[in-house]
Amino acid sequence: MSGLNTANISEKLHFKKNLILRQTRRLGQAGRLELARKLRMSNSRVCDLIQEMLDDGLLIEKLAGNERRGRKAVPVMLNPEYGYLLGFDMEAKRLRLLLTDFAGNTVWQKQQSLKKTKSRQGLIDELLKFICEGLKEVKSTYKKVLGIGLAGAGTIDIKQGLILHYDLIEGAKNIPLRDLVSSQTDLPCILEDNIRALTLAEWMTGAAQQLQSFICMAVRSGVGTGIVIDGKLHLGSHGFAGEAGMITLPVGSSMSQWKALHDLVSEKALCVDVEAKSFDLPKNKAAKAGQILGCHLASMASLLDPQAIVLAGGLVQPDGPLFDHIARTFKKFVLPDIADRIQLLPARLGSFAAAIGATHRCFQMLFPTEPVQV
Repeated sequence: MSGLNTANISEKLHFKKNLILRQTRRLGQAGRLELARKLRMSNSRVCDLIQEMLDDGLLIEKLAGNERRGRKAVPVMLNPEYGYLLGFDMEAKRLRLLLTDFAGNTVWQKQQSLKKTKSRQGLIDELLKFICEGLKEVKSTYKKVLGIGLAGAGTIDIKQGLILHYDLIEGAKNIPLRDLVSSQTDLPCILEDNIRALTLAEWMTGAAQQLQSFICMAVRSGVGTGIVIDGKLHLGSHGFAGEAGMITLPVGSSMSQWKALHDLVSEKALCVDVEAKSFDLPKNKAAKAGQILGCHLASMASLLDPQAIVLAGGLVQPDGPLFDHIARTFKKFVLPDIADRIQLLPARLGSFAAAIGATHRCFQMLFPTEPVQV
């Protein structure tokens, strides 16, 4: 019995260490007292665990001037050189790959167009080639890659690591991307929905860093939503929460004419590429798309009452063609009692945000804070 209790205590301490690592990664640097307060641990326990992680090289102290190592007031941060995390993001038009150090700083990134293919195997080959070639390139400089986070497009089964289907790519059906990449690279991998990964990135270090409940709407090749409620990324009962692009709108006189949101307001639907040097979107099309999005966001805000809504993607940024139409329509149709309380915030992390979020998910996989559910 005593051996079992010892094992339980050891596991609990392990999870407490990982809580400290996650919180420190989000804050960038933190003092021991601040961490104890945020994590509701005793200051002595936090100090002891931090010292163990300092000794193991997971953390370093951020010394300034003549500060003496070991002083409790000296903040700690993750050791950037402890290892590196690879983040992958895909959408209908593009593939992105990014490497961060252990503290979350981007040290390398790469992007290329996704070739059009109707073949499932052709798509698999292209994804694996892009990831494996990128990994080989980064390993020539950064030797200790700890794991890979994959931000997949379409409907994702995160438990099985599958891309179930992606309506914008014909060959994207039942692709076991997590296991394929892990087998090819011999590294631990995790697969997450790309918009939830983007939402996680904006929450960790972007526009939503100070928020506990918010909606993140991303308009890219398709349309997706991430939802954070009371400090937790909402997955839904079956892991499919956030599929906003699949919401059907009655835009015609008969049901056969109704269309999904991503068929009306995405880059693909509007025939634009926001990463091109310039693009032309007629004012009437911009107004219609913005009004549809604004109305949709007003409905979500009235339902969930978030602190804010983060808008990601070039089309919906303040200098983009849809933003003013979104803002006016949102204000008109949202519940009047919250109309002036919910901000529309531009995303801060740019086009690689989902890849950044994938590295955060990889970090969470490597440093869990509770027993992994099998």
